[in-house]
Amino acid sequence: MSDQITIREARLSDAGPLNGYIRQTYASANHLITRATEFRAGSWKQRFWIARKQTNPFEVCLVATSEGDIVGMLDSWTDRRKRVRHTTGFAMSVAENWRGRGIGKKLLLHFIDWVQIHEVLERIELHVHSDNKAAIALYQAVGFEQEGVRKDAVRYEDGRIVDDHIMALWPGRSNRPEIPRG
Repeated sequence: MSDQITIREARLSDAGPLNGYIRQTYASANHLITRATEFRAGSWKQRFWIARKQTNPFEVCLVATSEGDIVGMLDSWTDRRKRVRHTTGFAMSVAENWRGRGIGKKLLLHFIDWVQIHEVLERIELHVHSDNKAAIALYQAVGFEQEGVRKDAVRYEDGRIVDDHIMALWPGRSNRPEIPRG
């Protein structure tokens, strides 16, 4: 298992491997909303999804690969209505046996660079479970700030309920707006 990681945009030829990666990730990741049994996309649907990402200049799907295998991904989406089209959101994951090696940070920094040169996008928003301490630490380390909390928004299968933190980053802004408190 090489630690040589490549970050690139997903290709149509990634549809099958990406579909398998997503299934494995939903089965092993505790901090994602979608559960493995809820993911029903097949390889053809995945191929169509990748094609839509490739032709949408406001969205991107990045994959992290090692020796040709997908070991991480970041998927962004954007509401293109005028008043909110400057904001993009994303979801990110790293394969269970690859976590803790900086792959998430590489994906995230690549995405931030992509947003920074985009003609319209200015703000990145994310949702993260309050008990996902590693993800929160990563997001804060690259400059994301907490903007809000959705109380008791996520209920785990074991009955625990956690908050959903909303965090945001304005890449390229040296004077980020002050977030009102209280």
